[in-house]
Amino acid sequence: MNLRDSMTAACAWDRIDLGWMMKTYPEMRDILVRAEAVTFAEALVLAGRFGYSPNPFFDEAYYVSRYPDVWRAINEGVYVSGFDHYRSVGYREQYRNPHWLFSEEYYLARNDDVALLLMNGADFRNGYDHYIRVGDGEFRSGSWFFEPLPYVSLTGCEAATAPFQHCLGRRLSPGSGYSSSAYFNGEWYATAYTDAPQAVRRGEWISVLHHYLGKRHDGRCDPSRFFSEEFYVAANPDLLGAIETGRFLSGYEHFLLYGIRDRRAPRSDVDLERFYHQPYVQRLLLNGRVPDVFVAWCIFDGVVPDVEAVLEDAEKISRFAFEKKSAALAINASRRKLDFSFELPDASVILLLHNNFDMTMNTLTALRMSHAGGIHLILVDNGSSDETRHIERYVDGATLLRFGGNVTFARACNEAARHAMAPYLLFLDSGAEILSGSIAVAMKRLRRDQKVGVIGGKLLGINGLLQDAGSIIYRDGSAEAYMRDRSPDVPEANFVRCTDFCSGACLFTRTELFRQVGGFYEAFVSPSYEDADYCVRVWKLGQEVIYDPSVTAIRYEYGLFSSESRLVSTNRNHAIFNLRHADFLVRKLAKSRRGINAARSPVRSGARRILFIEDRIPLKQKGSGLSRAHDIVVTFAEMGHEVTVFPIFKSDVSPRQLYAAFPENVEVIWDREMHDLEEFLHQRAGLYDAIWICRSQNMSRLVPTIERSAHLMPQAMIVADIEAVRAVGEEQRDRLLGLPETEQSTLADRLRAEFQGLMIATKIVAASARDVRLLTGQGFTNVSVLGQALAPRPTPKSWSERSGFLFVGTIQGQASANYDAALWLATVLWPMLEEVLPDDATLTIAGYHRSAVTLANFPRSLRITYLGEVDDVFTLYNDARFFLAPMRFAAEIPYELYEAAAHGLPIIASDILCEQTGWNVREDILKARGGEAEEFRRSAAQAYDDHVLWARLRGNALARIMMENSQKVCAQRLEKVLAY
Repeated sequence: MNLRDSMTAACAWDRIDLGWMMKTYPEMRDILVRAEAVTFAEALVLAGRFGYSPNPFFDEAYYVSRYPDVWRAINEGVYVSGFDHYRSVGYREQYRNPHWLFSEEYYLARNDDVALLLMNGADFRNGYDHYIRVGDGEFRSGSWFFEPLPYVSLTGCEAATAPFQHCLGRRLSPGSGYSSSAYFNGEWYATAYTDAPQAVRRGEWISVLHHYLGKRHDGRCDPSRFFSEEFYVAANPDLLGAIETGRFLSGYEHFLLYGIRDRRAPRSDVDLERFYHQPYVQRLLLNGRVPDVFVAWCIFDGVVPDVEAVLEDAEKISRFAFEKKSAALAINASRRKLDFSFELPDASVILLLHNNFDMTMNTLTALRMSHAGGIHLILVDNGSSDETRHIERYVDGATLLRFGGNVTFARACNEAARHAMAPYLLFLDSGAEILSGSIAVAMKRLRRDQKVGVIGGKLLGINGLLQDAGSIIYRDGSAEAYMRDRSPDVPEANFVRCTDFCSGACLFTRTELFRQVGGFYEAFVSPSYEDADYCVRVWKLGQEVIYDPSVTAIRYEYGLFSSESRLVSTNRNHAIFNLRHADFLVRKLAKSRRGINAARSPVRSGARRILFIEDRIPLKQKGSGLSRAHDIVVTFAEMGHEVTVFPIFKSDVSPRQLYAAFPENVEVIWDREMHDLEEFLHQRAGLYDAIWICRSQNMSRLVPTIERSAHLMPQAMIVADIEAVRAVGEEQRDRLLGLPETEQSTLADRLRAEFQGLMIATKIVAASARDVRLLTGQGFTNVSVLGQALAPRPTPKSWSERSGFLFVGTIQGQASANYDAALWLATVLWPMLEEVLPDDATLTIAGYHRSAVTLANFPRSLRITYLGEVDDVFTLYNDARFFLAPMRFAAEIPYELYEAAAHGLPIIASDILCEQTGWNVREDILKARGGEAEEFRRSAAQAYDDHVLWARLRGNALARIMMENSQKVCAQRLEKVLAY
């Protein structure tokens, strides 16, 4: 029998389960049987008097012992029990946990959608209510210490519908030490603290995990050998007070919530910061294979394998495995022919065959599966003696050419090309698997860009490492495969670039072009230099040779000649190549181990090589100036410049998301950060024409690195893009916080401190005319304005079809201007506006916020909608009537303000932002003093029903964007900055 309080809304945990209580506390049976009827209030008092839990979802003993203030309130008669406190006020406080196996903070941080549901008034009292009613059935986790899937695997299918509730409903076998999480080692704990399993056997605890989590240990117990409570609390002494008050059960809880994110040391001999930077650990984290760096440490005991070295050592094993796979495919081919018949082929594919039937069938099977369009397959059999000589039995629709002996690569390919029927050729090695989509990608580029004559792709060895990512020709005529034996996901191998030549193992070209230049040079007698020679001749014709990582093949390398004969023939071909292309080689770089990156791409006329340094990889949706930085990078790329993006802080975003966010010809260094920069500059000595450094604080950070590396880039221009002057916003914030003027630095002092690192810059760029004035006032010259690059994208809805207000802003932290503005808007300004606006006028607050940022302080209201990050904001701008930007302090460029204007949404902004934009008040934008709620209320209420004003603001702001912020204007300004 369940008793509920009729005065409160239904809630999964807010009930008194008399049946469960009588089963759990048998002594209650007599009391309840004697009572004719028990009300909720009576049962609440009864449970509190004896310290009983009211249901399986609330642990009374845990709650009272964890939170001393609750214990005191019970003793003072404020509440009859911990449950009474929790259901009254505790459930609203995220750090209050009702059960040792659930964390409200953990659950909401891991489930943004739930946090937004609660913010928007969904029918859940808190995260725990959602977890019990919905999340448990969806196999969400409510604690670091409980993972649903492992639990179900351990206990059986009866737990599959609601694992957490199943766990609470059964008593684990005594001494089992159950833990389904990497955060607690039950076996180690039972061995380290022998009293724990003894207490479990006596029935005092359900398990050793319960023993650890169910009470305070005052630093005496650790969850595993990788964490020391004593060390962590000593290293972070500010935690003592928070643990005493129950804010954290232990130092370990703080570590799980915040310490892992900050990579604090969990014990003296565990260096998470160093471990985090291991490339393999980075890949595990970015691919979601481990939840955090601490778990990775526990799995590997702090030592990770050198994956590239392991794969190199596994080359022989990989070869055998590849051969076995090929043999299996060959058997399948004997039962069903591969169909290469066509009507209008997209490409003619040329393969040279000489024995190795199994490998050939593997290549042909992959080729057929890789492209749905028509393929004109041309097979050249160079005197095979195995089943390859009967290849027509296994393939339909192919053109078959035969030579009596094993003729040269060049001669055989040239003969095959004479039979080509498609506008494009693909020369493919008979031991290569071309991957799905590669042909379509190459065809699209060749059709789109007439300057491209040759396309080569990423070649992978059968061990998974790179064989080739575009090849380099040095001044002495020697050649090198770029990034050979490196991991295929390295940034250097994953952007489109020009290259000296591409391997003939997977080479696309135009059929007409191939015939025009006379095909491969037949004086080369073995497979070496034919591809390089052809690509050089293409370059000489004014066509480009492109490396495209989206064109990918896995290649089995096997030698047709002895190493001695191969060396002789390679040397001979090298000499021939040098004689033919002396004019080309004289412009190439000399071979150098550290010069490989400078040599990887031919210099293109008019193109600058730019190293772009930002706090983080600039994703548009992350805001905080990153939107503007993203647009600058995109504009540079579209102008034809070669851009490398390098972050101060290592990316925590999947490389797949990063690559999708930028043009394909932008190199994104996602796996390195500031402490790698000096070595990075050494590796790329002389490569860059300009180093573009975003934000004044980064200029200051990098001064020592640049001074130590200046000799590596003596001709490079250093551009300091301060984005926005921080000192102004800091002064505004101090004033807002009410700091006495005697405790504040003057603006002049703040500016001098902020601009100190700019002295090494060749040129300085700022986002607004106001900031340019501040810079010139400090004596800087050669300063220019570079605002936000935006294309007008006016939303179509008319004034009458729109309603409500919109706030969009990225929230990086609770001390940020956007957090302050959004909270002030929701708690102070909006309640005032609700009183004077029509009932259909609502407020929408949207924008990315970091996982560490909680919105718990924001009010819930039926007329406020919280959306979080939105992929496409077009609909938001189309539905709203006005954009509100009530910043009370600001420093960064107000990107969302410009974005609103570009979408044709009129803006009501604080005077701080109006000054930054320089726009005309009441013509381009409406102004109210920051923090003046009555002024904002009056301005918004008067404008809301003024159609004429709305139309004027919309039209003028769109015109501003067109004249001052279009991509064309941005490109012109960027070109001026780059001009010497």
